[in-house]
Amino acid sequence: MLKRSFSVAVLLMGLCVSLPAQDTSALINQALDQPVKMQFDTVLPEAMATIAKTTGVRIEAEAAVWDLLPWGQQTNINAKIENQTLRQALDAITRKLGLVYVLKDEAIELQPMPALQRLGRRATIQELQSLDLLSGQSLDLKIDRPTVKQLVDAVDVRLVATKSPFAVEYRPGEAIRADKTLSVPRNATLAEALETMTRETALTWYPWGKTILIVPKEDQIRSQLAKTLTLRYPGVEVSQVLNELSDRSGVKFEMEPGAIQRIPPEFRIIHLVLDNSSVTQALETLSGFTGLGYVVTPRGIYLWNQSSTPATSRDPIVGMITLPDSGMVIFVPQSQVPPDMRDYFKQQTQKELEKVRQLMAEQGFKPTTTTTRPAK
Repeated sequence: MLKRSFSVAVLLMGLCVSLPAQDTSALINQALDQPVKMQFDTVLPEAMATIAKTTGVRIEAEAAVWDLLPWGQQTNINAKIENQTLRQALDAITRKLGLVYVLKDEAIELQPMPALQRLGRRATIQELQSLDLLSGQSLDLKIDRPTVKQLVDAVDVRLVATKSPFAVEYRPGEAIRADKTLSVPRNATLAEALETMTRETALTWYPWGKTILIVPKEDQIRSQLAKTLTLRYPGVEVSQVLNELSDRSGVKFEMEPGAIQRIPPEFRIIHLVLDNSSVTQALETLSGFTGLGYVVTPRGIYLWNQSSTPATSRDPIVGMITLPDSGMVIFVPQSQVPPDMRDYFKQQTQKELEKVRQLMAEQGFKPTTTTTRPAK
């Protein structure tokens, strides 16, 4: 059984600081450079609370952090901090977890490293170790403007030199030209150099087991969209559903201006149950119901309204059929439902909605007394 623990040891003696009640980003910044002395062996949320109590600096975490750490909120931290500044302590702790921290107005926020976010699932201990290594080792590149291939080879050579178990797997496909050059800072770490490649090309990277995988961005996004979710939407506005799918998948959704407003009002409210379904399946279902089309781009997902006719004349989707042999999902428009089946469809739909209502009651869900009407 794996021990849910990460050890961070930073030595020397120090003092504790406390901020006034009216925390500001300036005061937090000042506190980050003060020496601290702390020791804890506990789960991460309690460690965050200990830091806040000791220093007066509140620590928060993005929701995505708990979805990506190996044991979520039960991930354990074993840390001894002596005669280091709070900034140095946070650097050490977050790097071990594949995280970064960002100064907000009233708190420090923990966020996933970009590469961890792109992984799109709970990381393994091995994958966090690879991110820690890449973030702590300098590349020492002697070339001012290396090509992507030269950068990849240099990272691989550096990993071999550290005698690490990790290696680069380079699968660029046809996403870039072979002679594409990059502006890599001379003092960049391995992770920073690879992020330069992500910013300046159509390629990206993330850890996968013992591999540092380099692939086209569109391939990586499709991998994130394969993430499965279990969610229920008992009458939720479509834009809210899309926002949550974007947040949960870690993929940016970009919407055509006016696309939501051109959906008929009766199709903007979504009744949807996702039971261990992929984000791609959710998007296909929403597309069939609302008429929104989507495409994967190097930046994420672009959605637009496919209707070229007035919204009110669109043939609505009344059901979907999963083919048993291929698993392909076919959406059934209203015009293709024979008259003798329509009453049956309505009856079965009402039965399923009643099951959802019973589930709401079992879970103690209480609907709001007022309903926000979608914008027309």
